[in-house]
Parts: sequence; structure tokens; C-alpha cells
Amino acid sequence: MSWWPKPTVGKLRIGLTQRVLYHKGRAYDALEHAWYEFLDGHKLVFIPNTITQSPEDLCDSLDCLIITGGDDSALRRRTELRVATIMMQSHKPILGICHGAMLLTDVLGGMVAGTDGHSDTVHEVNYAGRRIPVNSHHDQTIIRTHHAAQVLATDDDGNCEAWIDGLLAGIIWHPERMKNPFIPAEIQQVMKL
Repeated sequence: MSWWPKPTVGKLRIGLTQRVLYHKGRAYDALEHAWYEFLDGHKLVFIPNTITQSPEDLCDSLDCLIITGGDDSALRRRTELRVATIMMQSHKPILGICHGAMLLTDVLGGMVAGTDGHSDTVHEVNYAGRRIPVNSHHDQTIIRTHHAAQVLATDDDGNCEAWIDGLLAGIIWHPERMKNPFIPAEIQQVMKL
């Protein structure tokens, strides 16, 4: 069952950013299929990695934005920052997952650094006095959040695994890949669940 419940009144319009893949000299936008089941019942809007789009019109039509995981690239970063800026100006929620959490942390003044032992494994995070197993697919970690962020979950070394700041939130693990997805309650509330 998805952590994002199927709507009873209306569907959320959720913007999803995409990674850029290159094949034979051409760029392609790509999104992991796990997102389709994870957000079943909502209207998904795929954000193209182009700067010819009208991001103001696009953002106006969204209820919230998820900056998904995956590899960083100049094209992707430019698109994500442009869309995220407009969403923030419109006071709409943004959730960064893995790459997205690190991107938001970086641009808001936090610090991201390399780490070992967090790629393609499962480990526990400390959240509200509990230890919760989560997946881990990253080789970087958040060693310091920006000044306004509230750390919600940490790894055993004390590095941030989830944070929140008003309508902005970041999670380092991939809930869309989990059999029993875990999202901190504070983030579920911000995303209007």
C-alpha cells in the first residue's frame, strides 16, 4: 500500500522530475516505474528537462512537486531549480528524494559530502525514538542541513536522512522502492496528505 493514500475527494496533481539518460548522443528523460504504483490514484505530471517549457504555467497546475532520485546533470539541475523556485514562490510543497534531498540541501546552504556503505543496501534510521529500516542507494550524505531545517531522521553516524523546513522536505532513502514505504509523518502532513 502506498504511503500517499488514494484520494477520497480529488486527485493531487503531482509534478515528478526526471533523470537525463544519454544514448547514442541523444538525451532522454526517464522516470523509474516504481513511482507509478507508489502514487497510484493521483494525477502524475512528468517534468521535461527542457527550458523551452513554460514553468510558470506548469507549476500553476501542480499541487506539489517531487524532485526524484537518480543521477545529477547540468540539464536536469537547471530544470529542477527553475521549477522548484517557482513552486517555492507559489507556496507549494516540494519533496526531494535522494538526489532531490541533496540538491535542495545544497542550494539552501547545507553541506553534502561523500560517504561509504550506503550504496545498494538496507540500514536503519533513527526517527522519533524508533529505528526504522530503509533502503539506501547513495554515495553522498547530508552532513549539515541548512539553518532553518529540522532534522527528522539520522543514520547511526548522526548524518541527516530526512529533514523538513516549512513546505520543503528531503528524504535520502527511496520510499517508492520499499515494500512497506516509510515517510515521516511531518512530511506527509506538509505534502497535504
